[in-house]
Amino acid sequence: MVGIDDGKVSWTSAILGDLQIELRHVDFIESGDHFDLKLTGEELHNCWMFVKLDEQHLHCDEGVRPLLDWKLVVGAGETLMDPQPLLQQKGLVALALEDSSGNSDITKYDVNARSEFRLLDSRHTLALRYQDESADGEKTRESWLGSYQYDQFFTDQWFVTGNGFYETDEFRELDERYSVGMGMGYQFLETVYFDLLGKGTVNYVNEDFATGESRSRPAFLWNLDFAWRIDGGGVEMFHRHALLQSFEEGTDYEVNTITGFKYPISGQLSSVVQLEYNYDNLPAEQAIEKVDRKWSVGVNYAF
Repeated sequence: MVGIDDGKVSWTSAILGDLQIELRHVDFIESGDHFDLKLTGEELHNCWMFVKLDEQHLHCDEGVRPLLDWKLVVGAGETLMDPQPLLQQKGLVALALEDSSGNSDITKYDVNARSEFRLLDSRHTLALRYQDESADGEKTRESWLGSYQYDQFFTDQWFVTGNGFYETDEFRELDERYSVGMGMGYQFLETVYFDLLGKGTVNYVNEDFATGESRSRPAFLWNLDFAWRIDGGGVEMFHRHALLQSFEEGTDYEVNTITGFKYPISGQLSSVVQLEYNYDNLPAEQAIEKVDRKWSVGVNYAF
């Protein structure tokens, strides 16, 4: 197919040359080439066409969607796809803080940094987080978390993955915890508007508690990472979660999630509203709550 214009599909045949047919006569089009499509009231970008269960579908940057009738398409043309650079990088730094005085003196800091590097078929992701909270001059929380993930793609969507993380959390009686693991992952979507991936790994986990006890075990770690850039102008919804399940004891599991919304302020700056929900079914001590839930509002800088 060459394109669609003035209600007609144009294509080139090696034998018959340039041909045209009116859209009202078209039922299906299958093409691995990429096109920009203009429909009534919207535009779709970088689309290729396929047929599934006798229905026409479009796979575009905006997602996969059915097309009820080709007569809805106003125009289509080839997408000019620039070659991807060898090295791609993106990252962010997010800061949320609270400082109040009067009847109570409260200070809270929450700093998140994340950077991702893509080199050909490999992806490296580094993340760091620091939380500090105090009330009336006494510290009530201090925690560090650092992680690294490595992904090596062997198809457009399947990849081998490895990870490692280290954390401390004094007020959850956790002197230190570290883990390393390997497994497989699948990139469901990676477009201008959507990112969706899932990873499953087998990890070795070691924990040293302030009580003097230690705990180590093999575990299964499931990660999901989703982002929806709603309008291409900086508005974004995101969700990440991690489920860690011990192989040795069914009741030894934890779930950590972050769900939020970004709205652009100016340039690379955006505001962030997010909810964190953490559930640890076997905390260090019975006195420690299993559920840790936190709403935060902050500023995000993307680079």
